[in-house]
Amino acid sequence: MDKFEYNCDLLKTTRESKKIAAHSIAVDICLAERQIKSLEENSLQYFPSQSIKYVALKKYIAALGLKIDDVIVNINQADPIPILLKKK
Repeated sequence: MDKFEYNCDLLKTTRESKKIAAHSIAVDICLAERQIKSLEENSLQYFPSQSIKYVALKKYIAALGLKIDDVIVNINQADPIPILLKKK
């Protein structure tokens, strides 16, 4: 799977502007604080695969109240979830 692109700076600035601690949002969406930091730094560290990182990123985007299209570049081409797992 190719690496997908997203605006990691928007994630961090949105979280900080809403005065939400990384630990707090991590608990809310069942992630570790280090995974939140990893998403904000566009790092694969602390994720076993790109697909798992992608799912965590989508949860984080929703928790921040952002639109997925505003964060992930070319969302229709970047989706790493195999076609067999998608609902028809």
